[in-house]
Amino acid sequence: MAGLEYKGKEIVYAIEIVDEVGENLIRPFNQTGGSTNISSDSVELSTKDKTGSDYGDVTQEVSLEGIITEGDPFVDFIKTAIRAKEFVKIYEINTRTMEAEHGMYQISSFERSFGNGDFATYTLSGALNGNVTPVTLTELPGGAE
Repeated sequence: MAGLEYKGKEIVYAIEIVDEVGENLIRPFNQTGGSTNISSDSVELSTKDKTGSDYGDVTQEVSLEGIITEGDPFVDFIKTAIRAKEFVKIYEINTRTMEAEHGMYQISSFERSFGNGDFATYTLSGALNGNVTPVTLTELPGGAE
C-alpha cells in the first residue's frame, strides 16, 4: 500500500552558520521554494561487440527561494560566504521523519530581487562539492515549522 503524499512544505532546507559563537543550524526565514537536482553525464560505449552507455560524472545542485526577512542571519551569511569563496553546509530535511542529508556547496549564485510593490526575495543556487552525509535530527532548526 502506498504511503501519504508529500507536500512541498514538509521538505525544508537549513544552513549551518559559523560565527564567533560556533556552528549554528538555521532555516532561512520564509522559504517559498527549494529543489535538489541530481544529474549524470553519460559515457558512450561503441565497439564491434556491443554498444551502450555508462555513468559519467554525477553532480548535485540545490536551489532555494524565499522572502528576505528582517532579522534573518541567512542573507548576510551567504553574501559573506560567496564573496570570501567559502563553501556552505546545506541540509535538506524531511520534517516528517527528521531524516536529513547535508553536504558542502559552492554557491554559484545568490540573487536578491526588489520589485516595486512586491516582497523582496532571494534565490540561491549551489553545486555540491564532495558527497552528502545522511543524518537524523532530533529537532528542527530554528525557523523550521
